Amino acid sequence: MKAFLAAIIFAGVLAFGAATVLDGSYQQPSYSAFTTEGARVDNPGHNLIGN
Repeated sequence: MKAFLAAIIFAGVLAFGAATVLDGSYQQPSYSAFTTEGARVDNPGHNLIGN
């Protein structure tokens, strides 16, 4: 039972650490990730229907 609880705690700590690293370092907005000639995605700060 102690090993199972230790495994659950370890999995939680590992998941939190992975989420923190991936969210802070490896993600970027789509308008900066896809800036090639074939796909121009603009800054999503403006409403597309004019409101």
